[in-house]
Amino acid sequence: MLRTKRVEKAVRLNREELFRFGTALLFIVGIMLVAMARSDGGTDGVLLIVAAMIGGYMAMNIGANDVANNVGPAVGSQAITLTGAILIAAFFEAGGTMIAGGDVVGTIKKGIIDPDLVAD
Repeated sequence: MLRTKRVEKAVRLNREELFRFGTALLFIVGIMLVAMARSDGGTDGVLLIVAAMIGGYMAMNIGANDVANNVGPAVGSQAITLTGAILIAAFFEAGGTMIAGGDVVGTIKKGIIDPDLVAD
């Protein structure tokens, strides 16, 4: 009985961290499934899936860093709660990708690298 109580206490303490990890893992698995649905198989398909998963992981990290820079002072001064900051960040991060994402892709596609300079 004593061991069971210790396990229950450990699970209670780590529940939030496991939820965060599980949510991130579900996001990466979702990216993998979408990439699998869009690829036609073969070596190129595997590379597309791996690149999409790495890109999704990097997007989560970049987004978390941006959010921490923007709402960190507000949470630190207790002007808003951490939950409120996460909800605000999720709304505006998703909105930013939907509103301005196409312009960013267009700039990267034709405005940063000149394809004529690449030999192959």
